[in-house]
Amino acid sequence: MFKDNFINKISSSDSLVLAPAIEEEVMNTNFDERKHWKVTDKITYPDGRVEVRNYVNTVVDDCSRLIASLMKGQDGYKGITYWAVGSGAGTWDNANPPEPTVGDTKLFNETFRKAINASDITFLDSSDNPTTSVTNKLQIKLLFTEEEANGELREFGLFGGNATATKNSGIMINRKTHGLIYKTSGMTLERTIRIVF
Repeated sequence: MFKDNFINKISSSDSLVLAPAIEEEVMNTNFDERKHWKVTDKITYPDGRVEVRNYVNTVVDDCSRLIASLMKGQDGYKGITYWAVGSGAGTWDNANPPEPTVGDTKLFNETFRKAINASDITFLDSSDNPTTSVTNKLQIKLLFTEEEANGELREFGLFGGNATATKNSGIMINRKTHGLIYKTSGMTLERTIRIVF
């Protein structure tokens, strides 16, 4: 499992509670994008400042169950349908939160989930450019608006299969834990994930 790889150093603000600085790490040369998908957070503050954070996350074992159900055409099962966020635990070390495991099936403490529409998902070509052709790469981009997912955020995951708007429902696909983001009603959070099969 790889730790967060931040491109930009983070500055303090009243709208964001920050973890102690994490040293920038070099991506392992054996990085397998099929096991650790790339995620970008774009945080926009009330004063218009923008901060970008880059991570890798863990693809959990249950992703294979979802793929199998889709290959079979299982009644009532769909692909990726929700992006859930959670507060994690207040006792977590913000500089080094507990890493997800491939056996995880839900967030530690899910607090909000947002539906993912087909228009939020795009195929990518081999150079990561959007394409209308079917490929083995997907990009999902979702905006959590000023009124959504406010409060302490320390984790997220994608859900599908028989997932509904009810927290902890469905099949978990991936999971990421991260340093505390305290989202207020004056902030937006745009999350982008690139998935490779």
